[in-house]
Amino acid sequence: MAALVFLRVLPLLTTSSYLTFTIAEDLYFKPYLELSVVGAANHLLPSYITVWYNRGMVLIFTIYPLTWCTAIANLPVAHLRHTSIAAFVLYLLGLLFSIAHMLWGPYAMHLLNSIKRQDSSGSTEILRRWCRMNLIRGALVDVPAWGCFLAGFLVWENAR
Repeated sequence: MAALVFLRVLPLLTTSSYLTFTIAEDLYFKPYLELSVVGAANHLLPSYITVWYNRGMVLIFTIYPLTWCTAIANLPVAHLRHTSIAAFVLYLLGLLFSIAHMLWGPYAMHLLNSIKRQDSSGSTEILRRWCRMNLIRGALVDVPAWGCFLAGFLVWENAR
């Protein structure tokens, strides 16, 4: 039974992890947009993003697929659909919202690659666009995914 509870809560945990990463990105990128540091940031950002990008992609391509796999694994296990159709639908919606994060992937990668190719000007304006896109993406798909997995777990827990 503990293994089943762990399986049910895993998508919520991994979604919490990438939601935390999304919030952290905002916290550590926004200071580069302050007027007092824009000049230095324009010079530093291409190198910084080059280093950060590879590490960030490892995290993204680990946590998101783990969320998808655990969400998919939850659907047929222990007759979730028969135990609670609402929980089943919530896990499915959480999965779809999580996958929808990747719809912004090409644009996000384009912006980050543009920063990596910049000379010593314009990086902060591109980063400003990326931060806005990241905030919108987080609000439209990451937060709803988290909410669906939380609600799905609570509904399942109540139904069992």
